[in-house]
Amino acid sequence: MWGEYADNTNVVATTWPRASAVAERLWSAQTVVDQADAERRISLLQCRLVRRGIPAMPINGASFCPQEFVPPYNPPWQN
Repeated sequence: MWGEYADNTNVVATTWPRASAVAERLWSAQTVVDQADAERRISLLQCRLVRRGIPAMPINGASFCPQEFVPPYNPPWQN
């Protein structure tokens, strides 16, 4: 991932959704060109990642997941 500000707060959230878009293109046949269908599948994947605890950002900006990413709470005295 390249960015002006890249650290552990945004690398995972940005990289996974974009990697899924690349994988979508590489693993699909050349005849698969329905962009709306690909966006739907990628939005579903983004919600699946959020449910599994991976803070994935939406790539198209308009997707919505019914659940929010809630990072695990680690009290300072447990570090």
